Amino acid sequence: MTAVLTPELACQTARRPRPAAVAAFLCNPRRALLAAAVLVVASVGFDALTDPDVWWHIRLGQWILDNHRVPTSDLFSYTAMGSPLTAHEWLSDTAFALLAAAGGLFLVALAVGIACWTGMIAIALRGRARGAGPLAIVLGLALGAKAAEPVLGARPQVLTFVLVGWTLWLADSYLRRGGRRVWLLPAVFLLWANLHAGFIVGLSFLALIVLAESIKRWLNQDAAPVERVRRLALATGAAALAACLNPAGPYLYRFAITVSATESQKPIVEWQTPNFHDPGLWALLALLVSFAALPALGGRLDLRDGLLAAAATALVLTAVRDTAICVAVLTPAWIGMAADVGRAVEARRTHGARNRRVRRWRVTPIGVTVGAAIVAIGAVAAGVSVARLKVEASPQAVAAAYPACASNVLARSPVPQRVFAEYGSAGYAVGRLYPHALMYEYGESISLGLPVFMDYMRIAADARTTPSALQLLAQSNTTAVLYQRGALTAQLDATPGWTRVLSDPSGKLLYLRGNAAWAAGSSCPR
Repeated sequence: MTAVLTPELACQTARRPRPAAVAAFLCNPRRALLAAAVLVVASVGFDALTDPDVWWHIRLGQWILDNHRVPTSDLFSYTAMGSPLTAHEWLSDTAFALLAAAGGLFLVALAVGIACWTGMIAIALRGRARGAGPLAIVLGLALGAKAAEPVLGARPQVLTFVLVGWTLWLADSYLRRGGRRVWLLPAVFLLWANLHAGFIVGLSFLALIVLAESIKRWLNQDAAPVERVRRLALATGAAALAACLNPAGPYLYRFAITVSATESQKPIVEWQTPNFHDPGLWALLALLVSFAALPALGGRLDLRDGLLAAAATALVLTAVRDTAICVAVLTPAWIGMAADVGRAVEARRTHGARNRRVRRWRVTPIGVTVGAAIVAIGAVAAGVSVARLKVEASPQAVAAAYPACASNVLARSPVPQRVFAEYGSAGYAVGRLYPHALMYEYGESISLGLPVFMDYMRIAADARTTPSALQLLAQSNTTAVLYQRGALTAQLDATPGWTRVLSDPSGKLLYLRGNAAWAAGSSCPR
């Protein structure tokens, strides 16, 4: 008799011999497609070069390892040296340093990419728990991954995306099935508060879940058992206390709450509201618009999902950097509603649910071969993305993207240098040159403050009114400028006392003030 896989027999699959279970899985093309999609979305988190801050994160982590403590004041900027620093990512920085020591930038980016991939898996699991089938999950994963891609990469904030996904999975699965897993939350937040200050978002989402379930009970809707809601509230309180166990203590809460308002005053793109004229944000726009449209098409939106979605949408409309958090919250509910719409369309097509026939996938050699080919395509795509990551993290690719040659020259300086570098490459210069060189401004702009950042912007724009760009460089005793060709470099070319040393292959020009004889004859390979 030919074996078939039906929903009724799904629970028996686990008891079959492993080869039979695998064959049954592969013969269902929708499940094979889902497996391939889960492998393919791993590629969105593999990025070694997009975020220049990875370099100073590694350097700060190395400083922590060398000095056996977490710094409380800024180390890398001469314009704000000694300013109070809340090293909220200290554990991420330390992990980055250890990974870089073991396998360079490639291993850092690979580890963060794998962590990001688990966040995508959490989205798929939460979508499946809402009754969605493989096709709805595939569509949701594809849209969510594309929407989140612009803000992913080798950066600590990706870990907040991951932990948001798994925290919501813990809460969802506990309210649905009970058990002891809810008591994992304090440990999660103890870790999270030392990895990234985004833990405050996770606590807020848990509070919203408790509120939503309480409202549902008051409205006599289908709410979770009251005892589970109470335990979730207790676990959330314990998690809030556990989050205080970090180098900054309870002060980290104040930092996490106020940082967005502080940074949004600076013209940094990721802290601004989304510009949907940017094609890179069109997938996010599609996610938001389709999420709002699905209920009108027959999708069922639970009150809990609705409150979480409203909060996540408010976050992302305030700052682009919260895109991944929005994806982690909205996508599972989107998947569930898309599945509802699909079932409604199928019911109308077959003239009512009673006439629907359950599709049975026979286990045949051809079916197994086709399913295996589909999964293999996903595996190959994932492998190609890892190979591409290896190339991106190579010294040659890094030198093409960042001023490696100019940094080599500055490293030979007989005296420490004070470098005004482009915001996008200053983090790299920190990683390469500290403590032999300090930066005017770099990615840790929170501790440097608004005045330093606005002065940086005046210099970058080659301001001619008082204080002019040259005046600000002189007042800060800047000794080197590493910047792209433009108005500022043209003025430096015409200003006595500044010497152009070389043109870096990354497109940056290096200038030195005062005695530049030690750098005479420096050049970069072409």
